[in-house]
Amino acid sequence: MIRKLLTSVITILFLIGLSFGITYFTHTKFIDYSCFIGLAATAVIWFFTSKGDGFSTRGLDMSIQGSTGIRMEEKKFEFSPNIVFLTSVTYTIITTAALLFHYRSYF
Repeated sequence: MIRKLLTSVITILFLIGLSFGITYFTHTKFIDYSCFIGLAATAVIWFFTSKGDGFSTRGLDMSIQGSTGIRMEEKKFEFSPNIVFLTSVTYTIITTAALLFHYRSYF
């Protein structure tokens, strides 16, 4: 339980730090980039933690089958969300809600 909590806190601190870093160098507001940082981090985490028949795996299997004639065993796509992914999704949802609230007058 403590390990999951520590992992969540580290993930949140990393995402907030990355958002502050980008906003510092671009001289913009934190709210402007935080949603997109969360979305990008969630996509990267999803891509690197999923197993099985993804985009690159299927192309590699077809390439091997075409050059050797040996059919590769098809793998099922499998994704089991871990605590880092769930924390990143939560961060993205919260920052998206804050972004929409902040810019509500534009809608």
